[in-house]
Amino acid sequence: MTHSIEIFLAAHQAIAAGVDMIPRSANDKEYFPQDWFADRVGSLDLPMYPQGRNSYPDFWVGDATQPPSEGYEIKSLAFSNGKPPRKDYDSNSTIPSGRKSNRDIFLVFFLYTGGGANPRPVHSICIAHGDLINADYDVAAAHVNEGIKGFGSYGDGFIRDRKMYRFPQPFTLHPAGIGRCRLILPTDWAPSDARLIQVGTLERTFFATSLESYAIYLDGKTKPTTRGNPRPDAGQIRHFQVFEHA
Repeated sequence: MTHSIEIFLAAHQAIAAGVDMIPRSANDKEYFPQDWFADRVGSLDLPMYPQGRNSYPDFWVGDATQPPSEGYEIKSLAFSNGKPPRKDYDSNSTIPSGRKSNRDIFLVFFLYTGGGANPRPVHSICIAHGDLINADYDVAAAHVNEGIKGFGSYGDGFIRDRKMYRFPQPFTLHPAGIGRCRLILPTDWAPSDARLIQVGTLERTFFATSLESYAIYLDGKTKPTTRGNPRPDAGQIRHFQVFEHA
């Protein structure tokens, strides 16, 4: 059970109808795709619970007392000169993953055109299960932002260790999706819906090691050091199916 199919179909319908994203101001860099997504969920009369800034995910969708209750994280990049400006995206202070609090998480990723205070047409959209980006649930759940005291000449300075994570964005992993509206689900979900047509598959191979820790030196000369452990799932392959509207 998942709401992602209904949300995907509502998004496809809105794009086909030419529904643009509307920025709240010329300087709006994050709210216009969230507002557009919220309107699609609202059209389905699904319960929706926005979270605060720097929270993961941006929205919980569904009744938390019964499945499916899922999370949706919204990200976007401008599309110009025939390509996105970056191959990755930022996750501020939080490690993304496909599960949180025993609930599935989806990444809703937009490419848009236009800028400033003008309406921004949706060029491409990918709704992907978060496992496509990262499946280390326990590490993500254990994430902390530390504060380090005793810094500076007099020892009363404070280092705010608030981390920024970067992961490949879905159109880097699936460039055939650029210019399309696509849904990516784990293959073992095996969705059966006549409104969907499978148009491809993706594979992600688990890395040989897991990064356990790192050390940053403050002298501006010494390079960071890292420590990793072998992964028990190293070399295993996670399979995904790619769908479009039939």
